[in-house]
Amino acid sequence: MENQKKCSNKKHSEIIAINYCPECKIYLCNKCSNNHSDLLENHLIYNLEKNSEEIFTDICNEPEHKDKLLFYCKDHNKLCCAACLSKIKFKGNGEHFNCNVCLIEEIKDEKKNKLNENIKYLEDFSEKIDNLINELKSLFKKINESKEELKLKISNLFTKIRNTINEREDELLLELEIIYDKTFFKEELIKNGEKIPNQIKIYKEKGKKLIKEWDEDNNKLNYKINDCINIENNIKNIVEINESINKCKSKKVDIHFYPEEEVQISEFLEKIKKFGEIKEGELEYKFKFKFKSGNNYNVTNNGLLATKNQGGNDWNCVIIGDKEIPRDKISKWKIKINTNVKESCWDFYIGIGPGNFTGYLYTECWSLCSNCSTVYIQMKEKATVYNNHKETLKKDDIIEVIVDRKLGNLSFSVNDINYGIACSNIPKEEALYPTIVIYEQNHSVEIV
Repeated sequence: MENQKKCSNKKHSEIIAINYCPECKIYLCNKCSNNHSDLLENHLIYNLEKNSEEIFTDICNEPEHKDKLLFYCKDHNKLCCAACLSKIKFKGNGEHFNCNVCLIEEIKDEKKNKLNENIKYLEDFSEKIDNLINELKSLFKKINESKEELKLKISNLFTKIRNTINEREDELLLELEIIYDKTFFKEELIKNGEKIPNQIKIYKEKGKKLIKEWDEDNNKLNYKINDCINIENNIKNIVEINESINKCKSKKVDIHFYPEEEVQISEFLEKIKKFGEIKEGELEYKFKFKFKSGNNYNVTNNGLLATKNQGGNDWNCVIIGDKEIPRDKISKWKIKINTNVKESCWDFYIGIGPGNFTGYLYTECWSLCSNCSTVYIQMKEKATVYNNHKETLKKDDIIEVIVDRKLGNLSFSVNDINYGIACSNIPKEEALYPTIVIYEQNHSVEIV
């Protein structure tokens, strides 16, 4: 194994060490460890197998170096010995001869201060780690739930496909049976036909016997007549079977299943092979919704286009999406501005808000909004300049709204340029919907 130390005893130099004595500064194999413990029982022994950190000695562990670690390299943040500083580069010497090096005494106070900083960092981090672990567990649970849901979805879909294929197979097989039975004959016709020679022989002999006995005893005439009738009926049955045989012989077996050739189903099979797709980013998706009907505006184009038609120039046209934004995903949708924006007013608010949003902009919504030559971010109870985007919104601009409900972040992109997080205080549990407010009459927006 890598980095395994060998025993310091020359006689055992090829044996892997299992312990280290920092007081003697030697590595010990199993046999040497036993002798060492018997002779020097007060010495502290490090078990190399159990100790995950590399055992520190004050001797440089570079090959061929035997000096104490009395220097500190600031460039590499590493202790080094005199051989490490040597200008003669030979057998590992001179690794730090061009570095910023000082005596370990000089770095003492600096390292102490750094240690205090690290202790403070660990103390602060220890207070957060439980929450971080719990969040990680929660995320891992959601990821696993999402995976199992997708597995079930795939399994159900292909089960449905298999069932449909099996049902179609059964339908075709049954249809084939019915067609053959109706068009041709069943196997019993052959069995009946095989009986005909024997039946002919029996009824022929029986008929000859009746002819001989016909005038001998008139008292049994009714029996003889009945036998005649039976022979006639059986001959009729024989004739029918014979006709059926001749009819079947004349028919051509010409029923086909389509597609017949493998080349005809190759396209279908290729579609099956390529059916379905697994994509990453399943928790991030295009959020699909339509505009709900409301006051002071018309909804057209199957719910995708909204135009302010009443109320003049004021904030009384609030348009809400018909679906709640999912709370466990990163949702995205795009809105296109279809009309020119004036330079002297706030024309559009595009973002998110509660389902009962009535237009009180400063207390209810989180939106991207245009004002003169600046784009603002309207957050609950205040508006701030969206520093990442300087220009006002204009006709044909496409604004993408990006909501991370898990982290509470809201971002925007304008014409496919993402301008980063606009606000990070979006409530995670509140029911929120796509929200648009239009100021100017006859202005319109469209879901892309």
